[in-house]
Amino acid sequence: MDERRSKPAAGPTDPDGPTEPATPARHPMPSGQPGAARPPTPPAQPGAPRHPTPAPAGHIGPAGYRADHAGPDEYATGYAAPEQPSVPSLALEAVMPRTTARNDTLSRHFLGISLRRAFRLQIRTDEVLPSERAALESQARHVTDLDHQAFLAWRRSVLLLVAIMFVPLSVFRVLEAFDGSWVPRVARGFMLLPAIAEAAFCVVAFDQLRNWAQWRRQRRVLFIAWALYFVAPFLVYVYPFRTAFDSLNLARAAAEIGGVKLDATRQTVHMVVGLAFGVQALLALGPKVISLMPGLIRASIVSKLQFPGTTAPGWLMMLAAPFYALFAYIIVLLPYQITGSWQFVVGNVGVMAAQVFIGISGRRLTVPLTTQESHDRIHKSWLAYIGILVVSASFMVYGLYEFISQMHLGVVRVVTGVLAFVSNVLLDTLVGTDAIVSAMAYFRRRGERDPAREQLLRDAETKLDVFCA
Repeated sequence: MDERRSKPAAGPTDPDGPTEPATPARHPMPSGQPGAARPPTPPAQPGAPRHPTPAPAGHIGPAGYRADHAGPDEYATGYAAPEQPSVPSLALEAVMPRTTARNDTLSRHFLGISLRRAFRLQIRTDEVLPSERAALESQARHVTDLDHQAFLAWRRSVLLLVAIMFVPLSVFRVLEAFDGSWVPRVARGFMLLPAIAEAAFCVVAFDQLRNWAQWRRQRRVLFIAWALYFVAPFLVYVYPFRTAFDSLNLARAAAEIGGVKLDATRQTVHMVVGLAFGVQALLALGPKVISLMPGLIRASIVSKLQFPGTTAPGWLMMLAAPFYALFAYIIVLLPYQITGSWQFVVGNVGVMAAQVFIGISGRRLTVPLTTQESHDRIHKSWLAYIGILVVSASFMVYGLYEFISQMHLGVVRVVTGVLAFVSNVLLDTLVGTDAIVSAMAYFRRRGERDPAREQLLRDAETKLDVFCA
């Protein structure tokens, strides 16, 4: 054996040593027995495959950890961080919180949450679900205010309840259109228009649930669908139903729709036909008209809670309250005159008093307020307003029971009327809030400074102060 390979101290000055620099002497490493020396590593042959240097024993760090004594990349890649996805959707999915199926829109869990949310005017910021925040992060990143996120979540719950209510409401409208005595085909077609409009809006509402985070896009679609749904029942009674009955027998059959049985001339029965369908129109359009005003009042309160520094919601409350009292008085006149029940008088007085109260309370909201101030003022006024309405409604229910008995209204018509009123109040609140917010934003963008107009405004304020002094 060549002795030159066994000399550990051979260096470049040694005539018998190797031509490459010598490595310093290494202490023997334990290999099983104490004191046992590590066997020398044979020199690498040219062209032979290189094996990765074994990782050092000891603590292994987390993913992405590379120690200072790490060897070549062949074994360091075992500790390298995994590649991040290059597709934006995959990257977003990696940071979005994982949610279960219970947070889906049509799940039983979310339906219970929506029942608690929808009938309130504001939800707390901590009630927004993690899945909803994740959806807002992906679809509406500009909505970073917590109150605005809660507002969008509230809209989602209201729209879900309205869509669910419109399912039985559409079915009942179809049954109501075919209920009662026989009517001509043309008249039946007009009577089916409200059912068709409600079914179409139901489809649109369910479809727009997936766009709840895209407020600008959703509110336009909902407003167009709501306008068609709102106008459809009014178009029904544009048609003169008395002209659809050509014979005397048909006219008498139509008179029985209103609970009137007459044996008279054709002209008299035709007049009764008009009266019968007029009463039916009032019963069909009454809940829709009545629900418009409380929906507008609720929409004004929601807008004030979201933007307490604005003044328009307070003025809208002051304008809507007296119209609500007037509409309620006109609608209640018919059942009161039919039954003569004093409960209608008490209930109507209570409803009108509630509108006067909320109109006066709206005057306190016509000034810019802080979030806490607007919440305190609205909370006190709203509780008193609801209390007056509940007491008034208790008297109304007793009077309505007598009215339903005398008019021989079926269960389908009663259930349809209740569902129509509740769903329309929620829907009008939703659409009214969107309209108020978008209108305030529109006039805010157009509010450019014009010295001439500002001078006109100052002159008008001066004249007003002098006149009212």
